[in-house]
Amino acid sequence: YRRLADSVHQQAIEIPYANQLHRHAESIRRSFARINRLRSQVGMIETTILLDSDLQLEYSSIQHNLFDMGLTLERYSKAVNESSDDVRILVAKSQQQQSLAEIARAKEPIDKLWGSADMMTEEGNSAFSELLTTLARRTNAHVDLISSEMETFSADVRGQYNAWIWFSLLCMGLALLLVALLWFSFISLVAKPFGLLLDGSRLVAAGQYGHRIDLGTSDELNELAEAMNRMSTRFRDVYNQQQITNANLDREVKQRTREVIQNEQLASVGFLAAGVAHEINNPLASIAWSAESLQAELEDLLVAGSPTVLPDDYRDVLQENFRRIQEEAYRCKGITERLLDFSRLGDVSRSSVNLCELVENVVSLVGKLGKYRCKTLRVHCDGEVLAHVNSHEIQQVVLNLITNALESVDSDGAVDVYVRDQGNSAYVGVVDNGCGMSQEVLDHLFQPFFTRRRDGTGTGLGLSITYRIVSQHHGSLTASSDGEGKGSRLELRLPVHAAVDDTPDNHQPALGSPYDTQQVA
Repeated sequence: YRRLADSVHQQAIEIPYANQLHRHAESIRRSFARINRLRSQVGMIETTILLDSDLQLEYSSIQHNLFDMGLTLERYSKAVNESSDDVRILVAKSQQQQSLAEIARAKEPIDKLWGSADMMTEEGNSAFSELLTTLARRTNAHVDLISSEMETFSADVRGQYNAWIWFSLLCMGLALLLVALLWFSFISLVAKPFGLLLDGSRLVAAGQYGHRIDLGTSDELNELAEAMNRMSTRFRDVYNQQQITNANLDREVKQRTREVIQNEQLASVGFLAAGVAHEINNPLASIAWSAESLQAELEDLLVAGSPTVLPDDYRDVLQENFRRIQEEAYRCKGITERLLDFSRLGDVSRSSVNLCELVENVVSLVGKLGKYRCKTLRVHCDGEVLAHVNSHEIQQVVLNLITNALESVDSDGAVDVYVRDQGNSAYVGVVDNGCGMSQEVLDHLFQPFFTRRRDGTGTGLGLSITYRIVSQHHGSLTASSDGEGKGSRLELRLPVHAAVDDTPDNHQPALGSPYDTQQVA
């Protein structure tokens, strides 16, 4: 406030000087303009005493204004130079000094030219007029500078005034907000914790041990709430452990029940298969040998050229029937042999086998078969993959999986076999883009005598024998498919190291043990 008052006082001293400078410059310019008019009249009318006096009066006015303007300029410059920078709020000291210097430079040639002989010439008269115009313009610009700076300062002050008004309103709003925060703090730190503690205690007392009391404070009430939470946590842990134990027991009972049922089914099928195979093998052999003998005798008669009463077409029918009897008899004998294989799975010796080499041997064998040559069969193996297995049985497993996959694809289909090492287990995956499997097929895939081949062939024992072999090797065999027509995936996992009970004296029995399990990958 003091600086503003001092600045206003300083400007009150300087503004009259600025106005006087401008007034003197304008008076000089107007007087010189009247002198030029009077001079022009001298050539047109006779010189009179009145005209001469008017010229003398104008000359005297210019001389007097030039002197007063110099004096005013000197006083003005002294006042500006002696003023302090601290009181120059309205108009900057440097700006005023620069403007006064320009006025002094504009006045200096006027003082030199005034009263000289050059003014009597037309060029000097014109130059003097231009110098007066420049001086008037300089003084006018100085006055405008002061006015514009004061207007700018007024606008700045108005902006500061508005800013302080808004600042005051902001402080008032902050004060109200502080009061609201204090009220909210009281509610959240005092009233609300008591209510939460009371409600939580009621819920825990009602048996909801999973409820947590969270006061969000660090006082004694929070310690009490944490103690109640620890107590309810212990109750909840005991209850959850009991529920988990019950669920595990139920799941284990169901799993063991399914295993017992499946193993009993396999055992029953094994005993039945062994009995049926032994009972019907001999009659089938007799039928096959008899048909073969009859066919041989018929061929001998035909070759010897002996006379016969059999027509040619009937003779051909007999030969065809004999051949069909032999084929079907040998086919039935093959089924009984597979039944015997199913019932004879027992003790075998196991060793570390390279599955990559085993799979490649099987693929090279299968690829030579005529009906599979047009189908794509690829092997993907990551170097040496070892597993503790019986090589002959696992070769039978891999052969069965690959042939089943090849049977399920069309002539332009593809089967991919992946062999990888997965740490504690060796992985063999057979993936095809064939007909796929429905959920019903997946549920009964490993059951004996279940088959869904597209050509209607098969006994349904291949995957059952495969599954039993894998189970006895402590491995797992799983099947998956996205649906019919979307291909299938069979995944075989075998142990890398020998199991604890995998010794010659501790092999699992041939016909279904209650400890046989189907492991799910």
